[in-house]
Amino acid sequence: MKINVTVKGKHQEFLNQVVRDYSLGGSDQAIQSLIQYSLSQNGHDQIFGEIRCVGQCRSPDQSIPVELEDEAIATLKEIFQQYDFDDYDSEEEELSKPIRCMINFADQDGNLSAIFS
Repeated sequence: MKINVTVKGKHQEFLNQVVRDYSLGGSDQAIQSLIQYSLSQNGHDQIFGEIRCVGQCRSPDQSIPVELEDEAIATLKEIFQQYDFDDYDSEEEELSKPIRCMINFADQDGNLSAIFS
């Protein structure tokens, strides 16, 4: 299923950098790698248990179309519910929230070579 992931400018800058640094095909591929890595980790508290948002999460600057497997979408929905994020107006916005958290984690604390190589 293809969804439009909403990101802020700082998220897009980070994605652009990892696309260059790891020779990825685009921001959508970087997001897919990040989701695959994040969902494969034992427990999600390391990524979602700490508030990493730096504000303005509801005012995205850009939308990135990303193809996701149904299983990944189901897990993102579970994460959204489990970590009690604020309500959003659409399912795509709800799915985008944990993905932005994954981007923040990767940018702040992630092992980028493990995530994107």
